[in-house]
Order: sequence, then structure tokens, then C-alpha cells
Amino acid sequence: MKRVVCSAVLSLVIAASLAPASALADSRGHHAAMKLCKQKYRDAIRGSKYLKGHQRRARIEQARREREECEKLAPR
Repeated sequence: MKRVVCSAVLSLVIAASLAPASALADSRGHHAAMKLCKQKYRDAIRGSKYLKGHQRRARIEQARREREECEKLAPR
């Protein structure tokens, strides 16, 4: 019994190590969506530079929420 379990575990480890890395990597669509989210966030931060006090903090917080939402909706 021990021999069967050990050989099964060993075969699973070998199969996992030989699996292509591209199967575990994020897709091109995901990278493009993340790049777009980061660019929108960067633009919002730059735009808030000209606001004052409370408006600036509110705009930065809104941009942060929008970026998090965008990252959640990005394809995998």
C-alpha cells in the first residue's frame, strides 16, 4: 500500500514539474487589462494634482477604488 501511494505521489510531482509554465501564467488579455487599469489610475492621480485638500483626497480614493474594481474585472 505504501509503495502505491509513494509512486502515485511521485508521479504527480513529476507531472506537475513538467507542466508548461504558460499554463500557470496569466493571459495576454490579463496583462493588457492590468496595464490599462494602471494607466487610468496614473492619469487620475496626475489629474488630482491640481485639486485642493478634500477634493484631492476624495479623487485619489475614488481612483483607488476604480483601479481595484478594474483589476477584479480583468480577465484571467
